[in-house]
Amino acid sequence: MYTIATAAAAVGRNKTAILRAIKAGKISVEKDENGEWQIDPADLHRIYPPLRNASMRANDMHPQLHQSPLLTPV
Repeated sequence: MYTIATAAAAVGRNKTAILRAIKAGKISVEKDENGEWQIDPADLHRIYPPLRNASMRANDMHPQLHQSPLLTPV
């Protein structure tokens, strides 16, 4: 699950863009036991594609996704 900040980092957007998508009903969120919003990665990436590695070639059969240092397992 992503927080607002990690979701923004995962798709190369800012937190405001993610919050707007949530308020528009495009992305659903759940609150965890600490009251923080959690976003399902599948729901986020349905709207925003994940960042791609800049070195990825167009004919690469196994593209690698960019992993932001802000993304940590929850």
